Amino acid sequence: MKILYGICGEGRGHASRSRILIHYLRQHGHEVRIIAGGKAYTILSKDFDSVLQIESPKVFYKGNQVRIIFTLLHTLFQTISRTPVSFLKIRHLLKKLQPDLLITDAEPIGYFAARLSKIKRISIDNPSALLYRRCPKKIRDYPAWLFLFFALKLSLFGADKHIIYDFFDEQINDPRVLFIKPLIQFGIRRQQSTSGKHIFVYQTSPSFTVLFNSLRRFNETFIIYGFNKERTDGNLIYKRFNEDEFYHDISAAKAVIVNGGFTVISEALYLKKPIFSVPIRHQFEQLFNAQCIERMGVGISQRTFSEEDLGDFLSRLDIFSENLQKYDAGDQDNILARIEQEIQIVLNEKK
Repeated sequence: MKILYGICGEGRGHASRSRILIHYLRQHGHEVRIIAGGKAYTILSKDFDSVLQIESPKVFYKGNQVRIIFTLLHTLFQTISRTPVSFLKIRHLLKKLQPDLLITDAEPIGYFAARLSKIKRISIDNPSALLYRRCPKKIRDYPAWLFLFFALKLSLFGADKHIIYDFFDEQINDPRVLFIKPLIQFGIRRQQSTSGKHIFVYQTSPSFTVLFNSLRRFNETFIIYGFNKERTDGNLIYKRFNEDEFYHDISAAKAVIVNGGFTVISEALYLKKPIFSVPIRHQFEQLFNAQCIERMGVGISQRTFSEEDLGDFLSRLDIFSENLQKYDAGDQDNILARIEQEIQIVLNEKK
């Protein structure tokens, strides 16, 4: 089977989980070609040959919120000036490869090109959960929710199958939709989870520096990733991203402080770590993920960071740890086998 696999370049999560599935599919005899941009291209080109580099949307941050206007203007400029080039590169690859199927993890350009070529398409991601799950919203959340909802609807219109990574994997009455537990990096799976003395901090926005002054006031050691620096400042230990160190530090932490990114929350759940989540403002997917944490009773979600909330979280670690024992991360081999089975079902269906 020949598969073209498109991966969103924003953040590390899309590339991390796609890497697991691509390795699995190749090991089972499938030919997989990859198209990716941004961070996904940087990550995947180290592991795989012949990754086609394309443009990928970029999100800009200020503090702990998305710079909406700047991000939209950049996306508009990118769409006008660079997306056509990426589209033509993908069309050329489609003609050369003649794939049986396109898989997309939130990558819209390859999906659109495959749709025009009448190639079967499967979406495998986590944001699509917003199309099918209910999420409590305040009035101020509606612009971000509507933007994401219609972006997903438009970019994935006509998909033959939606396979959605989800913390609950509760199924709905739609044969085109399958919820599955998240794929977890082998580097995380091989760790021995222990409850150490430090708190693991990972932030998506490198400009959310006001957090530091508050953390200094706690009698705790914080190991911090996401700010691209390597130094120690009192009880704050900053580290540049290194995969092995990252996996070790999160697995040995007694708790984690994160935004609302799906992948790092999945890893924390797998390792049974209590989670303090401050989702990035105007990024509705993160708010949805953070609400799932509270629904499971494994941590706290707050829209803004406060020392009082963090203190409350730290005082309840035993309760969260007890609830974490109820979380079932699923069998990773079974998850991968189920995805391959669904791919085969889609290929066998008549258009």
